[in-house]
Amino acid sequence: MEVDAVVIGGGPAGYVAAIRLGQLHKKTVLVEKENLGGECLNYGCIPSKVLITAADLYWRAGRLEKMGIKFQGVSIDLRQLQDWKRKVVAKLRDGIAYLLKGNGVQAVKGFAELRSPNEVAVRTEGSEATVKAENVLWAVGAEDSGLSVMPYDGRRVLRPKELLDLETVPKSMLVVGGGAIGLELGTAFAKMGTKVSVVEVMDQLLPGISKDLVSVVQRNLRRLNVEVHTGSYVSAYRYGDGYVSVDVVSGGETLTIEAEYVLVAVGKRAPSQNAKLRELGVELDKKGFVLVDPSMRTSVEGIFAAGDATGPPFLAHRASRQGLIAAEAMAGRMDNPRIPFVSLALFTEPEVALVGISEEEARASGMEVSVGKFPLNASGRANLSGDAEGFVKVVADKSSGRVLGIQIVGRGAADIIGEAALAVSIGITAEELEGVVHPHPTLSEAIGEAAAAVGKKAVHILNI
Repeated sequence: MEVDAVVIGGGPAGYVAAIRLGQLHKKTVLVEKENLGGECLNYGCIPSKVLITAADLYWRAGRLEKMGIKFQGVSIDLRQLQDWKRKVVAKLRDGIAYLLKGNGVQAVKGFAELRSPNEVAVRTEGSEATVKAENVLWAVGAEDSGLSVMPYDGRRVLRPKELLDLETVPKSMLVVGGGAIGLELGTAFAKMGTKVSVVEVMDQLLPGISKDLVSVVQRNLRRLNVEVHTGSYVSAYRYGDGYVSVDVVSGGETLTIEAEYVLVAVGKRAPSQNAKLRELGVELDKKGFVLVDPSMRTSVEGIFAAGDATGPPFLAHRASRQGLIAAEAMAGRMDNPRIPFVSLALFTEPEVALVGISEEEARASGMEVSVGKFPLNASGRANLSGDAEGFVKVVADKSSGRVLGIQIVGRGAADIIGEAALAVSIGITAEELEGVVHPHPTLSEAIGEAAAAVGKKAVHILNI
């Protein structure tokens, strides 16, 4: 078979690229060894947010008496939630299949082996076929890193996707890794009543994120009775009767934590399949991720790569954007694309969302900046819903006023970061952002107020 393009991997990078190629009238085959949607839809983004959303609703039900809303006998049935999760995932997966078919893309469930830059062997159950293509997109994702001292076992020491399949709420859980995934899932289970402990090797949770944002999250972890150990690491573990006993080195001392389950969420590593690309001459970085140019081209003509296989940050929306760029380039429509700023949203308690560069990053690079900060306890919308903790921070270049970055911590942060991403991407000034008329009462007003605070013109706080 001869086609214009073969896409290897049906995750957020691959299926989006395949759809765009179909829209551009390119004969395209997409090969996915498991399920369409990849890790994000089947084992990550969507399933985790089903759990996080349900856990939050359950937890909030017990906190609404101050608003006159009273519940009796509220409980959470994890088995029923798993059924709901499967229905949501199946619906979205069917939607992807429908869009691929509607755009003329042939989706094949099987294993793809890149034999040459323009030749792919596709193995399905009981058969193998060779597909020749003008271009190939490598979008195979990444793999969970794991810990050599405490390897995954699928029983008590779990990957995130295995934890998401639990059908009963555990009494206790140890989370190894205080990054986004560990804190999102750890917080969700804490809201359902699990006694959660978190171990993070770095000196702060959510490494790389400004400490003033992290402090709000950490304060709420304490309220959820989550035990946090930063600057700590696992040294040994033992199985007990229905639990795992884990030795944690913290502050030069060893403490023992017992938990029904251990979630290991310490990041991702390059997929082992990337080694095949090296054999074909594709350049990889020192960690084994594929090196690409702004058009997602690799060092070998005809081979493109997108998504987690190209390295961090491991974000579905970044992968999808890379997939779109790759498809356009493969179709000859984009040579020097402008890579947009990629926003980040963490579904912790409260949510954290950010885009662009932080105040610390700007100052470290020698830039002079002006900062505007607006607390959510001055927001009408935040107060009326009873979730007034957090703030919006706008970082602007001092001389030009151009917005360099926006950070938000608070309930609803993930839903309003889009406006911030637009502001940073198009390079508007804080004064121009302040001039946007936001509807009242909404959380988005806080962005305008923080922008006004850059020039000490905020109305609903004192400008000090």
